[in-house]
Amino acid sequence: MPFDALLVPVRPRPLATVLEEHGVEPVSLEVLAAHKRAQLERFAPSFWHHHQTWLPVGLVGSVGCMAASGGIANNLMPGSLLSSWLSLGWLGVLGLLVLFGVFRVTAGASWLERRVAPELLGQVGVPTDIARLARVLCRNLPDATLILGELVQEEVVLDPYLLLQCEDEQICLGIWDGATILAAA
Repeated sequence: MPFDALLVPVRPRPLATVLEEHGVEPVSLEVLAAHKRAQLERFAPSFWHHHQTWLPVGLVGSVGCMAASGGIANNLMPGSLLSSWLSLGWLGVLGLLVLFGVFRVTAGASWLERRVAPELLGQVGVPTDIARLARVLCRNLPDATLILGELVQEEVVLDPYLLLQCEDEQICLGIWDGATILAAA
């Protein structure tokens, strides 16, 4: 039939071909994996998060120590203000420990990935250069999906990255931290 060629579906272009046409060298997945590991170590749970049962014991125990030290000082020197000053000093030390974050209970960070539409890249905080490249590649690869990975610690996004997935292949388009681009394709 003469019109059979019009009905043949267009074959999708391989990801490597599109990358080569645009002169894009993606961020290696090894660099991304190393970055993810380093960030998880950097934002690991605090000591007190691992030992949450000991935190109240330590705080209540310190109040008990404060009372005991005041009582001992009062028995050693009756009528002296030493017990009051000792208790006040212990309370001050405890207050400074809390103030300077010794008892900070922070949970560990975790990586979350979600799909994002090319037109929403600016709204989710993807840097302009990385978003522009992602849109160009998505226009040339209609079956491609953009995946935004975010390191989240207590509802705060720390270090995002952007992946482009096309069929079984996946490439990293960029890693950034706020306005600083750490790696880009």
